[in-house]
Amino acid sequence: MARLSSFIRIAAPVFVLSAALAGCAEQPSRDSYVVFFDRESVTLSPVAQAVVTKAATAARAEHASVVRVSGSAGTNGDAAVLKELATSRAQTVATQLSNDGLGGARIEMTPYTPSELEDSHVALRRVSITIVPGH
Repeated sequence: MARLSSFIRIAAPVFVLSAALAGCAEQPSRDSYVVFFDRESVTLSPVAQAVVTKAATAARAEHASVVRVSGSAGTNGDAAVLKELATSRAQTVATQLSNDGLGGARIEMTPYTPSELEDSHVALRRVSITIVPGH
């Protein structure tokens, strides 16, 4: 019984975070989406993939002219390594947007530097997607 209690105390925050992130994929269409990556990862989780697919669907529905993809890996560590990680994450998202049939929208990859307020480890493992509706 003690092992089960220990497991629940350790695993509960992970399950809560996963549920919260899954909720991001279930929201109605909007112009901004955030995709979270695991630490040191450039691979989309199933939840992250759902968020990217939702963004691609919204961009198609809005006849987006531009979709901006901005990756972040944080500010603590080797700047060159962090930049490469952020760029790889953004490229992963851009590739998935294309695979999801983004169509005529131009995908722009832009740099992102987190503010001092965004010092959480989760916030530093993200890619933002911004949809610019067509005119």
